[in-house]
Amino acid sequence: MRQRRFPVLLETAKGRVRAGFSAPADEEPVQIALRLRERGRTVYRVRFDEEAHAWIASVIDWKRAA
Repeated sequence: MRQRRFPVLLETAKGRVRAGFSAPADEEPVQIALRLRERGRTVYRVRFDEEAHAWIASVIDWKRAA
């Protein structure tokens, strides 16, 4: 039986956008972080949001001025 997959969303200062892939709910957050790193993204937190039915990866936005 196939596992249900949930979208991975990137959370930035401008809001949430799709990362372009999905993962099962029981995936290890580090695996998602590694896939995002392969795509050139630096994340500092990955969590599964039960209400949104999605993985949320908070992205470090180095280009944003403090």
